[in-house]
Amino acid sequence: MNKDLTRFVKYGAVGVLNTAVTYVSFVVLRALGLGLDLSNLASYALGMCNSFVLNKLWVFRRRGTRWTAEGLYFLAGACVCWGIQWLVFRAALLWVSEYWAQLIGMVAYTVLNYLYNRLVTFRPRS
Repeated sequence: MNKDLTRFVKYGAVGVLNTAVTYVSFVVLRALGLGLDLSNLASYALGMCNSFVLNKLWVFRRRGTRWTAEGLYFLAGACVCWGIQWLVFRAALLWVSEYWAQLIGMVAYTVLNYLYNRLVTFRPRS
């Protein structure tokens, strides 16, 4: 299998795991009595931390000491890609149901975020 395809498949696997981490931590935090919005925020933060570490070490195989810089790039990319995803989602709502629009937005986010992380966050630097 080609290196980019292998990387993208691994990226997808990390995404599935992130979804599980986010959902399970949300359920646990709610069960512990944490408020709805704080549980939501904390669970997404945990999912993003998981995503960053697994993408850095396993998907893009970037070892080394650039954790802070790459973490900031990763966060910036996630925010930008989420914003673009939201625009795609809202535009898709003009033609399809909200469930299809959500799916279209998720595909846009996944592809854009993968490309951003491959080309910006975890690109080899001299």
